[in-house]
Amino acid sequence: MAVGVAILGFILFCAWRLYSAIQLKKRIPAGAKPLPGPKGLPFIGRVHDVPAEAAWMKFHEWGKQYGPIYGQEMFGSYHVWISSEQVAHDLLGRRNVIYSDRPMIPNLPDNRTSGDYLALLGRTETWKRQRKLCHHLMNQSDKQELHAYPSRERDRFLWLLYQKPAEYREYIEQFTSRTVSRLSWGTAHPARVLRKTTFGLLETISPAGALPNVISFLMHVPAALSPWKKKEAERHDIESKQFTSNVNFVKDQVEKGTAAPSFISTFINEGLGNEKGKWGDLAEAQNVVGLMAIAGALTIGSPIQSFLLAMLHYPEWQARLQREIDENCEGRCPQWSDREKLPLLRAVVKEVIRWRPPVPTGIPHAVEKDDVYNGYFIPAGATIHALEWGITRDESVYPDAETFNPGRWVQPEYPTYKEPLTRFPNLDGFSQFGFGRRTCQGVPIVDQDLFLSMGGMAWAFNIRKKFNADGTEVPVHWNDYTPLLIAKPAFFDFDVVARTPEKADLMKAMFDAAKEEEENEELMMKMGMPDIDTREKKKAAMSVKPPSVTLNLRQRKEDGEREKQYREHERDIPGCPGRWATESDVDSGNEKGYVDGEDSASASCSGRSSPTMLS
Repeated sequence: MAVGVAILGFILFCAWRLYSAIQLKKRIPAGAKPLPGPKGLPFIGRVHDVPAEAAWMKFHEWGKQYGPIYGQEMFGSYHVWISSEQVAHDLLGRRNVIYSDRPMIPNLPDNRTSGDYLALLGRTETWKRQRKLCHHLMNQSDKQELHAYPSRERDRFLWLLYQKPAEYREYIEQFTSRTVSRLSWGTAHPARVLRKTTFGLLETISPAGALPNVISFLMHVPAALSPWKKKEAERHDIESKQFTSNVNFVKDQVEKGTAAPSFISTFINEGLGNEKGKWGDLAEAQNVVGLMAIAGALTIGSPIQSFLLAMLHYPEWQARLQREIDENCEGRCPQWSDREKLPLLRAVVKEVIRWRPPVPTGIPHAVEKDDVYNGYFIPAGATIHALEWGITRDESVYPDAETFNPGRWVQPEYPTYKEPLTRFPNLDGFSQFGFGRRTCQGVPIVDQDLFLSMGGMAWAFNIRKKFNADGTEVPVHWNDYTPLLIAKPAFFDFDVVARTPEKADLMKAMFDAAKEEEENEELMMKMGMPDIDTREKKKAAMSVKPPSVTLNLRQRKEDGEREKQYREHERDIPGCPGRWATESDVDSGNEKGYVDGEDSASASCSGRSSPTMLS
């Protein structure tokens, strides 16, 4: 029966699409003409010519053939591809009133209406309210001590990468997910589960990740027969429980007076939930902040990996960057406060994003009304793609575009040069972060994370290619990236070598300081002590720690032991008070969420200390 319904649904869908295509041709206004583009088969278009890997390369190829804006039908949906920044600004920026909607994602059919997906929401009142809240929380973060979080996590990341460069992808993902977890909820503990649910969402929304996103009629397959719907439902359920428990954790810390600065604590402390019509309630803020965390965890890791790739292929820029840091930072690791003195580092950050765009196809828009641009007809409901791969290959703006060249941002002979260099280059208004009302609001977070991580790596060590035992160079790919919506480079092998023994010692000291600070924070949260001066916190913490714990921490001097202990902090799903959670807590179905009180957990808790949050 279900199969018959699915077949009937498919037939009706195809008939509707055919009717829509005929009507589309009829409504082209006088004097306008269809967009140029590749001609294809009825209904499916040229889908068969789009490769499974690096599809953006094919779209760029068509852009060079048909011009900076072209259209094509793909499985019954009409897509418009833009490979000119000017055209993208004209439509998505200047005409944003009708170009700010989002298309429906077949594998996530409620994305346009559900308040769970801020970045994917349609142009609704919910989207406007959530966007306003996101903007407010980002602005308020400048007034708090949130800038310390990326620095602390960077200090941890550098030492781990130095110890095991082959694990670079793991450590980069830890850095990004832990940073956004701290910003969102004031603790790094949700990071591990956040990473899992985040990647699941990326698969759900990517054309290369879920088949219904390519063959859209599959979205009509009943849930019982759709493995994609089942997988997304399970992922969303875990995500919802995580967000709820994270917010409950922050609420408890706010009541105790021990809450670390975060987006959620800002929402609670400012009483924004009392103005529901303006900001939404706490349940809505929970989703807004959760999606802010997901966006950061998804995107920031890609350019950090691409930076490593660029340094291996262009070692001369690594040397130049190191000279700038050495001349301006007096031997210490760059901090955010150094940014005005480090224009080349800012140029490297921006060039990495241009050279290897994290979202090469762009995040799609949807046009709400029929439109005409330069004599070409764009139908209502069309999906609009600002093809970032094509935009960043525009030779009139980026000469020799395939070459990694940070100099294009700091040398006057290039069209992208701006003054003063104490301010430019920066990421404000960069096409990689979208257009019009859909511009990414997390640019400050991305900017800090990339500036600190890339600057830290250049300061700390030389990134270089490896050699086999016979002296031959281990090959490093040039442009092998994953096919999902947010692209990341395939694995490549390399070495890192501390630039000096002193820098190796400094890295270790920075790692230890970050680790000790986290331990003190955790102790304060567990004890429910009031927020006091940092120096007093440390003194109080050392005076009340059980002697055996203090002794153990001071005696663990070997690098392997210390790293192993710190990796245990990645057990990010505390299931009950008084101990670190283990994988068995998840596997056993411990989904109680926030647990308050020893009695509720006495049956399963041993004596390790932890904030009481299930993520």
